[in-house]
Amino acid sequence: MNKTELRQLALDLRKQNPEFQALHSQVAQQVADRFYEARQRFLDGLANKPRVKKPHQYLSLVYPQSGWKLSNWRDAGQGKNKKKKARLYLSKIGFFTLIIHRELP
Repeated sequence: MNKTELRQLALDLRKQNPEFQALHSQVAQQVADRFYEARQRFLDGLANKPRVKKPHQYLSLVYPQSGWKLSNWRDAGQGKNKKKKARLYLSKIGFFTLIIHRELP
């Protein structure tokens, strides 16, 4: 199965499952791309067999160019441990709190 067929399969599965319909299509395609790259590294002998990840093991997702908004910056903590907090809104999913540990470039 090539990369294009795998991306199309991810989109078809997204349409069939109500839980996945909240995700943008680009997010589903990115997951398919990650799996394709892991499989290729395995077939080339550069990595171990790819494993199926449970939902809580995904530490990051590539979100599309639109559909998100960053708002409500504020300082949190005191002294040396002072950090900035922000709220990130992802369309169709909701709000998340971000903690900025260091300045963004």
